[in-house]
Amino acid sequence: MDVHARNLSTTAAVVGAGAAGLAAARTLTQLGVDVLVLEARDRIGGRAYTRRTPDGDFPVELGPEFVHGNAPAMTSLLRECGAETLDTGGSYEIWEATERVLDSVDFNAADVSVDEFLKSASARGNDVAMARMLIEGFDAAITADASVQAIAREWRSEANNSTSRLANGYDQLMRYLAARVGEDLMLDTRVERIDWSNQRVALHASRYGEPLEIHSRAAIITLPIGVLHERAYFLPELPQTHQRALRSIASGPVVKVALEFRSVFWDEGFLRTPECAFQTIWSRIPQRAPVLMAWAGGDAVARLREKSPDPIAAALDACEAAFPRVDVRSELRVAHLHDWQIDPYARGAYSYLRVGGQGAREALARPVERTLFFAGEACSAGYAGTVSGALETGERAALDAAQAIGL
Repeated sequence: MDVHARNLSTTAAVVGAGAAGLAAARTLTQLGVDVLVLEARDRIGGRAYTRRTPDGDFPVELGPEFVHGNAPAMTSLLRECGAETLDTGGSYEIWEATERVLDSVDFNAADVSVDEFLKSASARGNDVAMARMLIEGFDAAITADASVQAIAREWRSEANNSTSRLANGYDQLMRYLAARVGEDLMLDTRVERIDWSNQRVALHASRYGEPLEIHSRAAIITLPIGVLHERAYFLPELPQTHQRALRSIASGPVVKVALEFRSVFWDEGFLRTPECAFQTIWSRIPQRAPVLMAWAGGDAVARLREKSPDPIAAALDACEAAFPRVDVRSELRVAHLHDWQIDPYARGAYSYLRVGGQGAREALARPVERTLFFAGEACSAGYAGTVSGALETGERAALDAAQAIGL
């Protein structure tokens, strides 16, 4: 395929080269389907964004860092590419407190926001405070908007039965998937409009500022929810069922600062600094990596912006609070910052359901007239907000697309 032409044709087009898009493209390639992947960024991975320490020994994850649960797609991929995982270990008081609070959610009652539920919760005040902190951070949720029933269900799901991290970073998995796709992957290619009818798709895009049009029989859309909210991509509009689903799913903000130090001066894996703009810090324990991660998600992002115009300085302040006997700033080697809400190709870190949004993920995942197929963590009912969910929905969308076009 001549990827330098202004008009291209393919059997299936995949919009986005994150985990879902690469998984979909790999599956289609395995099925013998002609595929073209279009990615707006100048790199693969999407929200999976790995950098490296200067010596290259350790990954610095500015996007997803953990593997949640034992999803078959993730388990299979880890085995295929020989990726090593490390048990993060331990049980933390804040997790236990959150589980105690959410155990009282009544699924037979009317759904309410997390904020409304926590204000009326009968649990101990300290448990409620810790639950709020963890829901904001772990779910990246705006508590006045997020469905408490959806959050409670996700906390009880298989995705939360274990947590590990990749020893060598998520980029190992992304590179492995991309290698199976081959040369039919176009970076710096931004899709601006998707015209569609029955098994006819025209994707209007730009590449390095030049217009490009791609024609296909099917399109797998893996754009993040925040990006889909930002503009009207589809002509004609999506069916009302899909429009309602999109409105019911929100994209949570996250600011992540990775601090690389000259030495490892900690033994802890997870630290709370509730008095600081960044209330959560963690290390790569059990690895002795000289990296601490400062994290703010959900409502905490707005408070961070109010308290500090400089997230890196705020992250260092939190480290100083956690390690008062260490000259943290003199130990700093380099800092990395990523604000997922202002990232134009993400507009948020990952999704949560709004009040009354039950069933929205499943509705979004349904094929549209055997032509448009949606994939990504927001389409996963069991592993929402995770790379595992993105992989599984990418594979599912590819199988659905292949079946629809008769291959």
